[in-house]
Amino acid sequence: MQTSKLLVVVFASLALVACKKEGQPKTIRQSIEKPVRQASLGVRKVEGNAVDLRVSPDGKIVTALLDGEKPRVDGVPPTMRMGALWAVPTGDAAAVKVATGAVNVPGGLLFTNDGKYLLVLGAYDPTQQSGELLVQDLTDLSKERQRLAPHVTYMKPSFDGTRVAYVDDGVLFEGPLPAGPFRQLAGEVATVEFAPNGKQLYFRRKSVAGGGVFQLELGEDKPTPKRFVDAVGEYVVSDDSNWVIAMARTNPRQFGFELFVADAATLKVVKVADDVVRFAISHDGKWLARMQVPKNVSASASAATDLQIGELWLGRTGQADGRKVGDKVREFEFTKDSQKLIFRDNYQVLALIGGKSDEKVGDLTTVTLPDGPPVVLQKRSPNYELSPDGTAIAYTARIERPEYSRHLFLRKEGGEPVKLQEWLYDYVFSPQGDRLFFRANCLREGRSCDLMMQELAKVGVEKPRKTAQNTFNFKLSEDGSRAITTSPHMTDELFDVLLTNFTTGETKVLDQYVIQPVHLLSKDGTKAAWIVSDKKNSGVYVGSNLP
Repeated sequence: MQTSKLLVVVFASLALVACKKEGQPKTIRQSIEKPVRQASLGVRKVEGNAVDLRVSPDGKIVTALLDGEKPRVDGVPPTMRMGALWAVPTGDAAAVKVATGAVNVPGGLLFTNDGKYLLVLGAYDPTQQSGELLVQDLTDLSKERQRLAPHVTYMKPSFDGTRVAYVDDGVLFEGPLPAGPFRQLAGEVATVEFAPNGKQLYFRRKSVAGGGVFQLELGEDKPTPKRFVDAVGEYVVSDDSNWVIAMARTNPRQFGFELFVADAATLKVVKVADDVVRFAISHDGKWLARMQVPKNVSASASAATDLQIGELWLGRTGQADGRKVGDKVREFEFTKDSQKLIFRDNYQVLALIGGKSDEKVGDLTTVTLPDGPPVVLQKRSPNYELSPDGTAIAYTARIERPEYSRHLFLRKEGGEPVKLQEWLYDYVFSPQGDRLFFRANCLREGRSCDLMMQELAKVGVEKPRKTAQNTFNFKLSEDGSRAITTSPHMTDELFDVLLTNFTTGETKVLDQYVIQPVHLLSKDGTKAAWIVSDKKNSGVYVGSNLP
């Protein structure tokens, strides 16, 4: 505490000295003037007030809304904006305006997974939540945009990017991109999903039409809808396309939902459980986990907030039996390799130091499939992060004694946990899983931190080392060789953005007065796109051959 006070005095003294010029202190206006803008490492591709920067999966195109404004309609989300949508090549080609009246709401703009096509709802009507569906070929922006339908409320491209399904005035259409022909498949439709293998199409009817989920076999000349289950609240198709799972409320007296599973080949339905609130299926499709309301819950505990915590059950997909592995669970997930289920049991909300806010903690627990017992890794853990290969886990722990604190631990498969840091903010593994990055030694309530790095091969042998400073958040390149870091301004909501090269140790200012996010466009982080919000320099920027 004495050291902190001394630092405050030193910084205050330095500030007073810096403010003097010929014996006179600067005025308040002078002291908050913006510094001279440093030279940008990017090229401005589009000039103007831009928001909502997005990038295609292949990194060859970014999009942004120019001159976006909030619709003058009651009830729309505060962050909703409508404007002119521009497609910006990240190479040498010129940008093209794709649509007017585009919107930044979820589902208003989609890329195909191969990055070949852009689907956008133009001339959007927020009162009807619909717009004109346009398709732009991103491989050649000079090609004319295809106008598919005028009043589209929902659209979804297939996983391979060759087809699209959309709902126009409640009618479901499906066909090949970019221009069809499209066949009419069903009416009174709300949403639609392709199976990952592209062989089936699933749609949910509107609530007024029963809210049922139906399956269509796309290989048939005239597909006939096959009903799965009615009154569906949520449904998913497994990654292997073999299963469809849904929560439905056919019994209004239940606290939660009934959980149903069907084999996609036969659509034979199995009811798994009652009073389910949440579910997850493993990536290999073999295991189904569900959180359900305990049977002894009384009617007085049926408020939404009381139904967010429940018993966790685990079983094989397609079977109604299973075993209970947790008692008071809220979030849970399968690891990417489908070998483990991970969750936090004995979930509770505790007051943070000072009592001004709360934090959610639980006992970090894993279950090894198929029949391993629950193993508690850490009591009262606020959060955790798995390495990409699943062989290591980082997590935080709330420490009560001898004094309140927060610790970051790293644990490798088969090893003991190693404490890396006290009092920290966000943390993430490198894409290769060989390093853990986290922010610590923070000032300004976490807005200015050191970016620390721990090599997993040297955990317990070498301490984490600092790789950047004054960091608010960070993003790693795919190959882990570089990081984008941001530093917030004191007098506005904009950021200075820096690029750190871990190989050379060099850090360069990428740009200033930037709106987040910044997108890395290449695996090695030498290409990026961002938006600048500055009177003379506003626009969309792309930087190439970055240091």
